[in-house]
Amino acid sequence: MKAIIYARVSSREQEEGYSLSAQVRLLKEYAGKHGFEVIKEYTDVETAKRIGRTSFQLTLEDIQAGKASVLLVEKTDRMTRNFKDYVAVDDLIHTQGLEVHLVKEGEILGPESRSQTKFIHGIRVLMAKNYTDNLSEEVKKGMHEKAQQGHYPTCAPYGYRNNPETRLIDINEDEAPFVRQAFELYATGKYSLRQVCLKLAEDGYIFKANRPKISKGSLEAMLKRLIYTGDFMFCGKFHEGKHEPIVSIPLFEKAQQAFKRANKPKYTKHKFAFAGLMTCGHCGCSITTELKKGKYIYYRCTNGRGKCPNLYVREEKISKLFAETLLPLRISKKQLDWVTEQLRGHHQDEIMFHKQRTESLQRRQATLTKRVDTIYEDKLDGKITDDLWQRKHNEYKLELTRIEESLRQHSKGNLNYTENGVRILELSKNAHSLYLEQSPLEQRRILTAVLSNSILKDRKLSVTYREPFSEIAECQQSQEWSG
Repeated sequence: MKAIIYARVSSREQEEGYSLSAQVRLLKEYAGKHGFEVIKEYTDVETAKRIGRTSFQLTLEDIQAGKASVLLVEKTDRMTRNFKDYVAVDDLIHTQGLEVHLVKEGEILGPESRSQTKFIHGIRVLMAKNYTDNLSEEVKKGMHEKAQQGHYPTCAPYGYRNNPETRLIDINEDEAPFVRQAFELYATGKYSLRQVCLKLAEDGYIFKANRPKISKGSLEAMLKRLIYTGDFMFCGKFHEGKHEPIVSIPLFEKAQQAFKRANKPKYTKHKFAFAGLMTCGHCGCSITTELKKGKYIYYRCTNGRGKCPNLYVREEKISKLFAETLLPLRISKKQLDWVTEQLRGHHQDEIMFHKQRTESLQRRQATLTKRVDTIYEDKLDGKITDDLWQRKHNEYKLELTRIEESLRQHSKGNLNYTENGVRILELSKNAHSLYLEQSPLEQRRILTAVLSNSILKDRKLSVTYREPFSEIAECQQSQEWSG
């Protein structure tokens, strides 16, 4: 059988180490032991949470073309940490007869795989995605801390530039005049956004070299950004900034008043629990809401493609229909205990990866620290120029800052994937009973967590479950939970 090897690391630091070569060597040994003919080796140096990895796409295309029927991967998270790629591989398993060998996990995914094998794999994909999501949360914590100190935590907006030495933002003298003039023109109330765009161009203000004239949307976003006053909003919270303002607070407020005059706010009196959750099974249009006699809520097709035969349905009936969709997700305590045991082995792999990654970062940190000391001594001895010292010093310090942030993420990262998996299964087990106890608006929160798509047709509801709830429903239907 012909096979393709796929290996992946997340960063250039790992590529320069042993991770890629170690993966490839392991997979080659496995192929030789099992009599597979390796026709190609693909490697990626990028995160698996991002869809569209170059080599991974080439791997899928080769399999689609029938060049190989076996895919060799070290383990689940080396292959994917997102659901779209997971679905793409699953499709090839069923349409092309692909076998995926997860060597370190000792599993083979193929057309004849048992449902519990598929289920555990789905959970592992979810856990891998959770790992990247958790690291992302830790980055956000660091950004929040920086914001609390009055420093803008992300890329500098137009009009400012990031200072790699101070890690603050400074005024960009080439762009700041454009920002000031835009505020001054719009704050007068004499110009619409489109007219401001035109007048800035006519007055010789260049937005960007490759786009001299600013668009209406970009101008509106610029004029609503508090950061130009010296303060800023981050994740919905106000922060007193320590950077230099481009416009005064009175000028900013005048511009906001101009927006209020041009755009009257719209209000809605009622909140509908299940609005936006369903589409029409007859024509594919959205299901909208209608209030009758001030208290009865009905759901109906928007008739966006002409008169639709779909019927009006009361909200109470919709609530009962959704409750029925949660019944297939109920699992027993015995099933919950069995899956928990299966997840423990994968948990140990994640801990090992975390430990290896931390050690790799620490080695790189020690190397860079030594280099910083060496070039400083070379500067004092006159072996290198001040300009070269400054450039290399900034380069090393920037990388050290990134490494420190990564180490902080790993030190605080939540690696208890077994508990997270159990929480998901407990939600599945209790979703129906919890739903019945809640108000319609709280019921909506449960539905959005569990369902990805719902179709209403002739007062009947069909739904698509989110991963991994779809796997749970499938296992419950087939009762194929264990060998």
